[in-house]
Amino acid sequence: MLIFPIRKAQPAAAVPRGRIGYDISAERLLLHTIQPKEVLEALLSTGVHVPDNSLVDPFHEDAYDWMRRQMAARLTTQGGGAVWFWAQTPRQDLVDSCRRAKGKVLLTCRVPRDRVLLSHYHDWHSALNRFPHVPDLPGEGDDDYFARRDLVFDDFEDRLRTAGAWGAEIGAWPEELRTEVERGWENILEPSNYGRSELWQATTHVLHAEDVVEAVWIEH
Repeated sequence: MLIFPIRKAQPAAAVPRGRIGYDISAERLLLHTIQPKEVLEALLSTGVHVPDNSLVDPFHEDAYDWMRRQMAARLTTQGGGAVWFWAQTPRQDLVDSCRRAKGKVLLTCRVPRDRVLLSHYHDWHSALNRFPHVPDLPGEGDDDYFARRDLVFDDFEDRLRTAGAWGAEIGAWPEELRTEVERGWENILEPSNYGRSELWQATTHVLHAEDVVEAVWIEH
């Protein structure tokens, strides 16, 4: 028996018109993810999609390892990988993502909050780039923020170079520097640190067929 509807659409029609209705404070989060056809096939045949951790870009393995550890500590579920979603993004950005993903599948999902770890999309790049996260200060202008951020970055780079760890994987850093930068990244997991219009991504350990509201084949 088909658990969720499946339709085909051009990218512009893959996302329904009007307000999407994201609410990152909801008990069941509205999420979107674009996946290859094999994920849809697995959901239909086995009822579950378990992510393949070997597909992670090796250059960003440190950041993804940190995210997996945060998921293990904060979620009620277990698993070795992460399924990635949009939890809050403009409709046009989601349509643009569909335009770059022809032949793939857009999945609209609703997942219980206790199975989802939210993270701020833009500031996630602090982890990807192996640099400290520098949060904004209330009332701080762009020039002052970037000047303060650059000082933090320069100081951190100097300490890494002094330790002989500049350019090395995080696992090779001195423990105090690794702990410092990873604790700073935890700021990106808390929505109360940001404004209401921010872009949010989400991760879960697995995706179940019953989480899916609709699947859309994105036509060429």
